[in-house]
Amino acid sequence: MKNIPGYQKRAPRVDLRRPAILIDSDSVESNVIVLDVSSGGFRLEVSEAPRIGEYVTLRAGNRDFPAQIRWALGDVAGGVFLSPVDWTQWS
Repeated sequence: MKNIPGYQKRAPRVDLRRPAILIDSDSVESNVIVLDVSSGGFRLEVSEAPRIGEYVTLRAGNRDFPAQIRWALGDVAGGVFLSPVDWTQWS
């Protein structure tokens, strides 16, 4: 597939670098850093890689965001939100 000048494959990312909690499907909580977000996804710094495909909750500030882990490599993982997220309301 050829790249088209000016075409972005994914939504623009917003640098956050904020602490959060990742809650896995077994209700185990892990401290993470949300490195960046886009309109539909996120990238995390993790101490232990989550399972790819796992449904999780990302707790940021006082809100919980349902999500699914899509990839993990070393101490970084990424996923998608299962519902729209408005990052301007993050506290």
